[in-house]
Amino acid sequence: MAFGTLYLIVGPTGSGKQALVDAVLESRPDIRRAPLVVSADHNHTICAVGTIPPTRFLQLIRRDAFALQWDTDGVRYGLSHDATRLLRDGQSLILCCDAFVIAQARALYPNVRAIYITARMDVLRRRLASMAYGSDFEIDMHLAQSARMRPRDSEIVTVDTSDSIAAGAKVLMSAIPLIDPSAHAVQKGDLPAR
Repeated sequence: MAFGTLYLIVGPTGSGKQALVDAVLESRPDIRRAPLVVSADHNHTICAVGTIPPTRFLQLIRRDAFALQWDTDGVRYGLSHDATRLLRDGQSLILCCDAFVIAQARALYPNVRAIYITARMDVLRRRLASMAYGSDFEIDMHLAQSARMRPRDSEIVTVDTSDSIAAGAKVLMSAIPLIDPSAHAVQKGDLPAR
């Protein structure tokens, strides 16, 4: 049985990750958005569609509702077990996440492809400033931290959006084959039972 591929889109804020994921989903009906649950604490200013209250998120953790779960900057993320079922059924999924999630996902699933989205520092700085991300100092600190967190794995494909998000989307599309050659037969039991 062929399993779908989990595409993990990682990279610094301002690189255009979400815009590129949206472009993939718009033109590739064979790929679906991964089922992700998001919760921000009451002090966080994130504005995300589909967020749930922190108390509800904790209830889901206690019920073992997530195949993967991680926290970043006051926001909690959970990849539901529906992802495992979809991948097992041959459906490919795409997900924006933090780079440290790559190793966790590879430990769970046989077909994981990580794609690092980036741009030149001057472009990232300009995009963050236009997003009112923070002061110049805060932007510089964020960019320095992002550079330290960049994955160094040779299997990770890099997409540069310095020229434009549209040009980056074309490169990303070429990194996601129509017929995924990495899909392979996996014995029952190689994936979590959920």
